[in-house]
Amino acid sequence: MKTIENYKFRDTILRIGKKAVKEAQARSLANGVPNVFSRDGVPYFQMPNGEITSKVPKEYKSVYNQ
Repeated sequence: MKTIENYKFRDTILRIGKKAVKEAQARSLANGVPNVFSRDGVPYFQMPNGEITSKVPKEYKSVYNQ
């Protein structure tokens, strides 16, 4: 049976994880590395200048065969 403490613990873990991901994404962009996202199986890239595109950047050409 789930208790309120379990939900609070879960929420704490999620809050810490989300913060860590946002910080890692910001560091990547600051270092000139595009962030990668996927929606409906299609990869999207957030470029360091803020642009979001589905065109594979040169940094990921070896990973994505297109």
